[in-house]
Amino acid sequence: MSRIAHFAFILSIGFLIPNTVIAENASAPNISLVQINADGMIADLKYLVLDLANDKKGWNNLEEILPTFLDGIDKKRPMRIDILLGENQQERYRLILPISNLKDFRNNLEVFEISSKKQRNGPYKLGNLFQGFMKYLQDFKYVVISEKLSEVDEIKDPLKRVQELLNEKYDFSALITNEKEGVDARKKTMDNTRKQLLAAIQKKRDETESAFELRKLAFTHQMDEVERLFAESEKMVIGWTTDATKNEGRLDFTLKAIEGTSLNDSIEQFAKKPSYFANVPVKQDGILNGRINHPLDEMRKKNITDFYKLLLPTLKERITKNEKLSEEQKTAATKVSELVIQMLDAGKETSLIDGFIDTNPVVDGENELLGGIRSKDGAKLREIVELLPKVLKNQTVELDVVKEDTLSVHKINIKEQYQDGFDELFGAGEALYVGSTPDALWMAAGPNSIERIKTAAKLVSEAPPETVNPNVIELNVKTLPWLKMVNKLRGKKGNQEMREIALESLTDTDDTFTFVMKKEEHSIDGKAKLDKGILKFIGNLIAKFSKETL
Repeated sequence: MSRIAHFAFILSIGFLIPNTVIAENASAPNISLVQINADGMIADLKYLVLDLANDKKGWNNLEEILPTFLDGIDKKRPMRIDILLGENQQERYRLILPISNLKDFRNNLEVFEISSKKQRNGPYKLGNLFQGFMKYLQDFKYVVISEKLSEVDEIKDPLKRVQELLNEKYDFSALITNEKEGVDARKKTMDNTRKQLLAAIQKKRDETESAFELRKLAFTHQMDEVERLFAESEKMVIGWTTDATKNEGRLDFTLKAIEGTSLNDSIEQFAKKPSYFANVPVKQDGILNGRINHPLDEMRKKNITDFYKLLLPTLKERITKNEKLSEEQKTAATKVSELVIQMLDAGKETSLIDGFIDTNPVVDGENELLGGIRSKDGAKLREIVELLPKVLKNQTVELDVVKEDTLSVHKINIKEQYQDGFDELFGAGEALYVGSTPDALWMAAGPNSIERIKTAAKLVSEAPPETVNPNVIELNVKTLPWLKMVNKLRGKKGNQEMREIALESLTDTDDTFTFVMKKEEHSIDGKAKLDKGILKFIGNLIAKFSKETL
């Protein structure tokens, strides 16, 4: 096996720790990662790469490399890695590993040019490739490895902190906790990190100034979310399980915020009001089904407005520079951009993202789709549809195919170049229907589109259920039908190789991804499930990496 492969694997498990001494940051999050045991990790990889992907060469490479790093380690007990954050969030790692034979483990360190010398009345001193300390906990048969002496000495029980993760029997899991009094200090530290990362974003050669500013703003908004999680969360748990018996993967997470913080206020807004679309049935067992009833706090509302303000000039620049468009097309496209952004921005006035989509099979492979989203400016939809033929060549539309009470529905005929992909899902000769009422936008495709919109528009006018659904997000996706549609539309464009790997991995009986996020008292809980075909796709990607890298 190559030395590069050895080096890459060492880096991935955290042996290579920066040599600089970093000031401790007592207010930083406490982050612990847990692998249930090495045997479990190897079994999961074998299941993904050999059993599902059936890639013997990819597995042989992994099978060769993995035992090299496990000499002296007890492969049946949990492994723990703590991520220790210092000033400016620079990372160090503390490894807490179960030991079957200490001598073999020390010899294995020597293989990777890490020396270990026992100190009188103290831990081992590590040198050469890694400078630090190693303490052997005789009663537990675990070693603790870190850069600083204090960081190995403070561990008395290797598994006490992460016992709740072990009780859940996750294959791989993470526990992140914060002290309540450290909020301001964590925010101050994140300010420095934000400045450093923002300074690293450089303008690309062919990028316009407005596009560059938009990219920086998008990053800033991402940092707003990360900073709030980083500084104001009291506890986060993330757990992954690869279940070979059930042929599925499961991901769980829990988030609890510190009382009195904006993150806690945001969580408390969840599940207070029923969805506007609560009376519209969504089966959650078709090819694309979902609901979202997510409140927007002031930070997110402001960020949405700021983003749209910069998005519009960026779109206008792209339209102006597009040499394939005539002047008439450019004028119409610019107007459409303005109307769409005005409509989207107005949506925030409802103080939530509230919508649904329900796509289910009917007959002979055809599906029918119905979707809706809250909006306070839906009247602009008609003008947008009316402009489409001026923007897109050979595009035809029919306005006001339905006009009843406050409901208006318009028909968008599918252009020839997109028909194959559209027909793949909704049947030949079908069209896309879009509509608006004063409080919502509607969309439908496939058989019975108009009737489904009309029925749903009446249902939302009825009294909502007395009990509020605690689910903030529900999602059910059969990935194969959508992938086939995208593949027909894209052809050789985009990442064709990745799509081909996915198509080879999935079948119509094992391609489903589900996700539910719900309010649970004062916390947010989430659960995701991946079917066998998606796991096979992951296995194929791991095998590809193994063959090309190891």
